[in-house]
Amino acid sequence: MVGPDYEQPKPIPVEPFRPVEGAEANAKAAELEGWWKNYNDPMLTSLIERAEKNNLSLQQATMNIAAFRSGFGISLSQLFPSADLAGGYRRVLSNQVTNQGSTTQAAPFNYWQYGASVPSWEIDLFGRIRRGMEASKARLEGSVQAWRLSLVTVRADVANAYLAVRTFQAQLEIVKMNVDLLEQIYKVNKSKFKAQTISQIDLSISAAQLATSSAMIPKLESSIQQQCNGLSVLVGEGPGPMQDELRAPTAIPLPTKFVDVGIPADLMRRRADVLSAEMDLEAATAEIGVAEAGYFPELSLMGSFSLAATDFSGLGSWSNKVYSFGPTISWNVFNGGFTTSQVNMKQAIAFRLALRWKETVLKAASEVQTSLGNYAGAMRQMQAYETGLTDIQLGFDSMTARYKAGTIQLNDVLDFQQEVLRVQVGFVQSRGLAAQNMVELYRTLGGGWETAEIPDAGRDAFKKNGPDMLKSMPSLEQQAQATPAT
Repeated sequence: MVGPDYEQPKPIPVEPFRPVEGAEANAKAAELEGWWKNYNDPMLTSLIERAEKNNLSLQQATMNIAAFRSGFGISLSQLFPSADLAGGYRRVLSNQVTNQGSTTQAAPFNYWQYGASVPSWEIDLFGRIRRGMEASKARLEGSVQAWRLSLVTVRADVANAYLAVRTFQAQLEIVKMNVDLLEQIYKVNKSKFKAQTISQIDLSISAAQLATSSAMIPKLESSIQQQCNGLSVLVGEGPGPMQDELRAPTAIPLPTKFVDVGIPADLMRRRADVLSAEMDLEAATAEIGVAEAGYFPELSLMGSFSLAATDFSGLGSWSNKVYSFGPTISWNVFNGGFTTSQVNMKQAIAFRLALRWKETVLKAASEVQTSLGNYAGAMRQMQAYETGLTDIQLGFDSMTARYKAGTIQLNDVLDFQQEVLRVQVGFVQSRGLAAQNMVELYRTLGGGWETAEIPDAGRDAFKKNGPDMLKSMPSLEQQAQATPAT
């Protein structure tokens, strides 16, 4: 076969992941299977399982595999001859012109014929068809990797949306508690104002503070609704029921253990986007050979066999057989540089895809290092908030008691209350961010798909000679609704 044989890209030398304060960059191989179970949240596990079964993006990725599998079958079919069966009847009247220019006309007659023909069967001398099969097989393998990438992404998106709901719910609880307290202060101040022990300014300040905090409630409720609607789409359902399902707030779950991150070289064997980029490069390399085959002659075989007669009863007589067969060689010796331009274009595409593969590897390593730092930063932030949370709450309780006793001013209470609220909200936000950053770390490590059962259309995609196109397949609808087994 003409054209270059594909060679797997050499590993890119990337430094090991650097440890960051609060998180180790352990070179031990990452254990990513069922990572969401580390959060010990049955609702999160249930949502991810539902998304695996019903997510429409996953189903589209499954149909994409089925389409590329059929594409491989189309390229494979070119190795074999196509045979046509045909039969027909014609009423024929022919004219003949003599040397003197006069015309003689034979009597009209019937013409009956049936038989088989091979219009043209290309013998793949220089590998044009086989290189095309290589390209189709690589694209099929790439579609399986794209499905795996979609699976990893859907799981992470579900986890992030769920954690966002729990984070907003926790913030909402804090704000509501703050509003209740401010309402009590406002009622006390209203009584004091009537008794003329405080001024209108003090009453107005407490009213403004109450209004400001109350205004945060609808914004948080809207955020919860938005995340629930997004979750509904991810699990393949319409909006509405998800809000009822997640109505009862629970604590923001954190993973019970930190994940090992391994080494950057692992990403080239595990990240589905890196593997998909490599399959694109392999397909482009094969297409160079398809283009280079244009420099060489094509050998084709063609033939036909039929029975023809002027009377219908003659179709059963072997003596009325008609046949023709033989090879044809064609060689396009000049086409104005078309073939050369095609080869150059395919080479440029392959080179670009090689660069894209390298870029994908570097981005993957960068994303892991960034996620590692983000998680560690959020954990340190959460711990800082947690340290002062108890003390500041005790201080506020003491200040509230002093205000009710009349030993301090209202402004002091309200100012301190805002500090308490900021610390409480900051703690909740940092906890939610830490949980989501761990999800992002799992996503950037790219695992969790290793034991997921590939859809039927792609199960034999990685066989040496490609999929068995004679194998019976489930219906497309059944393939789309197949649940990944984990």
